[in-house]
Amino acid sequence: MSKIDKAKVKALADRHVKKGKLQEAIQEYRKLLSGDEQDIAIRNTIGELYVKSNQKDKAVEEFKVIADLYTEKGLYSKSIASLKRIIRLKPKDLETGHKLADLYQNQGFISEAKAEYAKLAKAYAQAKDIKKAIKIFEKLLTLSPEDMDARLALAELCTQDGKIETALEELNKVARFEIRNNRLKEAQKILNQAKALKADDTRTLSNLIEIYKRENKKKEALALVNEILKKDKDDVQALYILGNIYFDNKDFPRAKEIFTKIIDIKPKDVEACVKLGRIFIQEGQLDKAFELYEPLVDTLIRKQKEEKAIGLLGLMLSEKKPHLPTLEKLATLYRGKGQKNNFEVVSRVILEEYRKFNLKGKMLSLLEEMVNFFPDKEDYYYEYKQIQKELGVSGEIIRIDQPQEAEQEEESEEDVIEKTIEKADLYIEQGLMRNAKRLLDNLRLRFPDNPKVNKKIDEISGIPLEIQSDKIADRVVKVREKETELFPPPSAPSPEEVMEFPDADSGEKLSAADLFAETDIIPDVAPVEGEKKYYTLSDKIKEELDAIRAVYHHQIRGDTTIVEKTLDDILSDFRKALDEKVGKEDYESRYNLAIAFLEQGLLDEAIEECKLAAKSKKFEIDCYNIISFCFRKKKDFPLALNWLEKAQNLVAKDSNRAFALMYDMATIYEDMQDQLKALKSYREVKKWDADYRDVSEKVSMLQKNTKTASSKK
Repeated sequence: MSKIDKAKVKALADRHVKKGKLQEAIQEYRKLLSGDEQDIAIRNTIGELYVKSNQKDKAVEEFKVIADLYTEKGLYSKSIASLKRIIRLKPKDLETGHKLADLYQNQGFISEAKAEYAKLAKAYAQAKDIKKAIKIFEKLLTLSPEDMDARLALAELCTQDGKIETALEELNKVARFEIRNNRLKEAQKILNQAKALKADDTRTLSNLIEIYKRENKKKEALALVNEILKKDKDDVQALYILGNIYFDNKDFPRAKEIFTKIIDIKPKDVEACVKLGRIFIQEGQLDKAFELYEPLVDTLIRKQKEEKAIGLLGLMLSEKKPHLPTLEKLATLYRGKGQKNNFEVVSRVILEEYRKFNLKGKMLSLLEEMVNFFPDKEDYYYEYKQIQKELGVSGEIIRIDQPQEAEQEEESEEDVIEKTIEKADLYIEQGLMRNAKRLLDNLRLRFPDNPKVNKKIDEISGIPLEIQSDKIADRVVKVREKETELFPPPSAPSPEEVMEFPDADSGEKLSAADLFAETDIIPDVAPVEGEKKYYTLSDKIKEELDAIRAVYHHQIRGDTTIVEKTLDDILSDFRKALDEKVGKEDYESRYNLAIAFLEQGLLDEAIEECKLAAKSKKFEIDCYNIISFCFRKKKDFPLALNWLEKAQNLVAKDSNRAFALMYDMATIYEDMQDQLKALKSYREVKKWDADYRDVSEKVSMLQKNTKTASSKK
């Protein structure tokens, strides 16, 4: 159709509109539809005319086409607006509601997506379309896992649909949530519902046992455990519960019997080994405890988790008598790490034990090591010569260079990948998806073709990144705690709780603090008989975290009183507490907090944490990248560019990382409307790898834009 014909058609359509002949106008406008981009405006006019003529269904059809066209063009905000208009015209159009919810989720509008999915799930449930309602509730819970009302609704629908196992799973999740929040009556009501569905469900019975334990109803708890074990005498979960009940009641003979049985069933069960070892320690059977712990210590050393190994050995030293095999293992650890002071302190204790048992051959061997470690300390050389004389051994000691901390062999690609994926799994477990994703993205930059890395990234691609603000610090601390859950790093004892060992020569006392100098792990020996207690550094800030959590929820409800802190003040106080109790040098915690703050849009907090973490070479480049991203979100593009340039100065010129940073810089140039610089950077990246992300499309688009701009000039 020529331009003249189009003008005539439009003029005729406009005349029809003015005369109120809306149907005739619609017919004329339809003649103008060509299948091109201009159809959007025409269809919008047609849709408006249908609305005016009260033909809502036909208007909805037009607006649906418009929404699809906007989506195809990548104009998602306009597509969302069109879908919302459809819902206003036709509130029960569930298909459109589903599209709107999905679009919100894909664009990162999580709160809006959750609201739409909730409405959609309720509508499907009311329409008795149970299967669709179940699918929507499941999707909603991936975005909002702590929505307990949604879980209860899902459990009810699954019960109606005959999916009893899924219903039980959801009911137990809600019960666990109530137990964690100490709402035991509510939890018990929910568990009774679950028990009505399946009387012998292990999860349900285990949670009921937990309630009984908290209410100090030991008989009821034992009765339920025995009920489980009657059906399956080798149910490991039930055995754990039973073993822990006996352990907590200090019924160590029965606890020992249970944990021994668990190890018979699962010989490599770490938790059972640790618990059984603690019982042996209580009974003074240190050799048996060491027999259990030594393989675990060796495993930790192989994984380069020496501090955790020291923590486990620290349990052995919680008794007031030294244990030679443990001390020898410690000495080996400290010697391997080149920790001279710790090696000396432990070696002096070992020497005293050798003297007690007249083990002069071992004394000679250890003294030779000490002379080489400390060539300036004549006491060790003098005693070495004395033992030589007593044993009738001649010859001068050959002094070798002082041992230095051994250079670690460069890890293989497989080791690096396994270790990083293991760490990412910890973050995923705590809901810190962005932390996990950043780790894996960095891993893919290093090993772009590794199938294991790519598979892991694909697995988490559909998991939402959101986490509640008040959970950030808690989750980050939990990740750090997770590795030490079974091997808790003990803290420093008070002066009256010092474990003493005699010095060979001077009669001075050696404390646990001496034994564990230069580490953050020291046994805390209880001053009274009974179980020895250990705690981690994170426990010291638990009260602060609880205060943050409580006041945050007050503010969400809108009932904050004048004496309560603002959320900004709380965050400020928490960071002060972190400075005091974790320290600014704990770079890994700072880095993880930065990412978690970023995840919640707390950009200033993320920037500050990154500046601290960037003092570590390990995190410097990533931190600069995150800071740049934060400034970009704040629309401060020059600063965003500046921080990326800092990061680029730290990487090898032609490395994968350098080109990844160059791509990010190009996107910032685009934000700054500097298309020439953006094009130049994209071209560099394309030379390196034409398939990298969407770089080829970027180059084509910018080339077209710059040519158009030049021709207009």
